[in-house]
Amino acid sequence: MYKIADTCVGCHNCAMECPMQAIDYAGLKYEIDQDKCVQCGLCERLCHTASIKDTDEIKPVEKHGPLEMECDLVVCGSGTGMIAAVRAAQAGKKVIVLEKSKKTGGNTDYAHMFFPVYTELHERHGFEDVRVDAVEEFWNRSGKKVERELIETAVYASGEFFDWLLQFPETEKHFDIVSLGEMRNVGPMYTSAMIVFPDRMYDNLLCRDPAIGPGWAGTFIKNLMFKTIREQKLDVEILTEHAAKRLTLDENGAITGVVAEDAGGMINIKAKAVVLATGGMGRSDEKLRKYFGFFDCETPIHRFSVPTDTGDAIDMLQELGVEPDPQRMFVSLFGPAHHPFSYCVYRILEHPTSLWVNLNGERWQDESGGLMTGRMKIKDQPKEITWGIYGQADIDRIANQYLNDPALAREKFVYECYQRDLDEEAALPKPPVFKADTLEELAGKLGIDAKKLRNTVERYNGFCRNGKDDDFGKPGKNLVELGSGGPYYAVYGQRFSEGAFGGLRVNTSCEVTREDGSIIPGLYGVGDATSAMHNQGELAPISELTWATASSYLSGGNAAEYIEKLNGTRG
Repeated sequence: MYKIADTCVGCHNCAMECPMQAIDYAGLKYEIDQDKCVQCGLCERLCHTASIKDTDEIKPVEKHGPLEMECDLVVCGSGTGMIAAVRAAQAGKKVIVLEKSKKTGGNTDYAHMFFPVYTELHERHGFEDVRVDAVEEFWNRSGKKVERELIETAVYASGEFFDWLLQFPETEKHFDIVSLGEMRNVGPMYTSAMIVFPDRMYDNLLCRDPAIGPGWAGTFIKNLMFKTIREQKLDVEILTEHAAKRLTLDENGAITGVVAEDAGGMINIKAKAVVLATGGMGRSDEKLRKYFGFFDCETPIHRFSVPTDTGDAIDMLQELGVEPDPQRMFVSLFGPAHHPFSYCVYRILEHPTSLWVNLNGERWQDESGGLMTGRMKIKDQPKEITWGIYGQADIDRIANQYLNDPALAREKFVYECYQRDLDEEAALPKPPVFKADTLEELAGKLGIDAKKLRNTVERYNGFCRNGKDDDFGKPGKNLVELGSGGPYYAVYGQRFSEGAFGGLRVNTSCEVTREDGSIIPGLYGVGDATSAMHNQGELAPISELTWATASSYLSGGNAAEYIEKLNGTRG
């Protein structure tokens, strides 16, 4: 019998692909209807987080005594860590990759896109090199708290990484470059032309949710690294269900390997260098409580982090007496959003003309600010949730705006099923969407006083007619009266988290350092495991996947050079 664990991230892949349509939401996670399931096992094979298991399958575990292995480089983590593995292997090094999960990829499989500032592709098409300006911009975005040298490293290495990717024929088939005209600042980017990944759901084709992988650029990178290992016959051994537990050092404090653990016992892997690409700590309840007070809330926060994202790098460094700096760590909390449910319905909730009420039936912010401003205020609402209130005319207006927006042409298929998504979610046992013929009936389903909800709607409609929001200053262009006449809908919104990041201190060579700045020779840190781009309570100035790919690229090359020097010294 196949069952879905609570670690499900809600990526929709299994539900969309199930031939029997046996998978749907029960609360905040998917559940398999055993009456419909034919035990084909497709869902288990598709699940990138290994959250779906055959509970009838009994795997015999053969216990073993301590084992010994040897290589040049150990990479802990098979997401962006695969970049470091391939780079070192191309330099002639023997590499072992340790992956704690049954499945490879980690959070990289769910990452959207990286944003190099200037590349060979920019140069080829005559776009301006704005890297110097980008360093200044990102440094200012960080409030000048992130070391300028690290930002410069990320900006230049992100371009070097993409230039390296261009050596693979598949890259230019899947990536393109788009001019930004006079703009330079676009979301997490600063560039003259944007590198885009138009085939962003190539590995998850049936999914109607472009907000989450698998199938974006992260998946492409992972798959390309595996393909390169095969085609170039690189000396890379990948061990899944092997958790890195402890780093080993010599008498001078230099890395000598990793102690790992599989189901059978311990393995001592002797190595000259180690790359820690273990990800963040988004699934460690203990660390989230300790560093962020994460669970100080009534409503469980949906987490997109994979189950193995438990801060293993922090644990290994703490065993060496190296503590992380809590002020250089970050947990992403956004909301209100409809995640992990329908992306189309989430986009309806996020529309700037929406009307949001809390469980008291009251508005609580200018809705046009969306989840970026709402994330700071929703925690103060009863149970930290909100409901978007709509009439059918509002739903149709918003959906048709999306359907006719040229900028969303590639996502048009997402919005074509808007009515079906609403009706299906309203029919679930614990609906994230309520549907009713009248506002009073809708209020009853929400447990809200009907008179309060009616007064809130009438007051809001008055602001819309006057073109002025006296309560929250919502811009006039976003003030649209709630349509009269049913059916009416209430769309659920809550906080969600994409991950928790930080722990390792690294320098511009991606070498891991102690609190006093001294390096641990032979140890490198990558991506979410590092504190390089993070500060407590603040968004990183450079996107997570941009830093992860750049730092892994650097780590692989620098580790190979370190091993060469070590070999020369010993020779």
